[in-house]
Amino acid sequence: MNTAEDRLDRARESRLRRKARRQGFRIDKCRARSSENPAWATFRVVDVSNNTLAASAGWCDFGLTLDEVESFLADD
Repeated sequence: MNTAEDRLDRARESRLRRKARRQGFRIDKCRARSSENPAWATFRVVDVSNNTLAASAGWCDFGLTLDEVESFLADD
């Protein structure tokens, strides 16, 4: 069931995706289906001009929280 918090998270994710697009980036979400996967429900930022990783947690291609994505986009 969708809670108000889920809707707020989806809205925030959409807002960050738009902001990233304006800056030349793309936000990808890990597609892992199991919550046991450490990268489950985490993100990475990709530079679309050369399709390279612009930001990730370092221990895997994903691993960023929405807060970390927002911080990366604010710094850029």
